[in-house]
Amino acid sequence: MMNFYDRLKQVLELKGFKNLRTFAIDGLGYRSYEKLNRLKDGTKKPGYQILLDISNKFENINLNWLITGKGEILLTNSNQQQPTVLPTGDLEKDLVAKFANISTRDIAFYTHLRLKIMQEDEMFNALIENLATKRALELLKEKL
Repeated sequence: MMNFYDRLKQVLELKGFKNLRTFAIDGLGYRSYEKLNRLKDGTKKPGYQILLDISNKFENINLNWLITGKGEILLTNSNQQQPTVLPTGDLEKDLVAKFANISTRDIAFYTHLRLKIMQEDEMFNALIENLATKRALELLKEKL
């Protein structure tokens, strides 16, 4: 079964990059190359920033396919996730226009993905643990 790293290599080949190193260093930077290289064995998941960088670099790549392997590799008119929206300068209107065509299913999927990534992060888990401990102590003080 193909993992994220294998699918990314397929995208790079389609886009004319010789290898991951060429793409990452030329297109994203050396740190991104190091992060992507850690995904080789398929046990780790890509971070939000990597996905955002890839999405910005290749606007017609289907991120759902890249992440899950489901669907088609390229976005077409029939499976386009959202149209390109030109900014007007009004942040609120721009955000509404940009996200108006995203389904609640897609929002739930990406929220779940982001939560899963955050749960794997040691700092996030430590923060949650500290907040839970702090709240437990507050409740104990209230009872005393």
